[in-house]
Amino acid sequence: MRIYSVHRRSRGVLEEPQLRAVKEGFCWPGLFFGPLWAAWRGDWAVAAGILAIFAAAVLPGALWLSLPLLLLAAFAAGFEGNDLARWSLRRRGFSEAALVAGRNAADAEARFLARAAP
Repeated sequence: MRIYSVHRRSRGVLEEPQLRAVKEGFCWPGLFFGPLWAAWRGDWAVAAGILAIFAAAVLPGALWLSLPLLLLAAFAAGFEGNDLARWSLRRRGFSEAALVAGRNAADAEARFLARAAP
């Protein structure tokens, strides 16, 4: 089982709150797909930031320097990807509600709801 941080945004008195679960630890999609992964999640600021880092890595013009910088940027996206996803959720009005163990994000959200129910 993995550990997920569950983020919640209250909508209204009669509406269900929105939930998002973000895995703790290394982000493999962030490593391999970087800006595409962030854009797919709707984290446009994160996607633009990763693209800017990739572009800055290519700017020096020397291929021997560009490849290590691109690899460094990709690994940074892998190590910090889930933290950047949490940052993006906070920007959109979500607050961290709990840490929950689950097989996947949907399981973690279901466990959170089961635990929170009276």
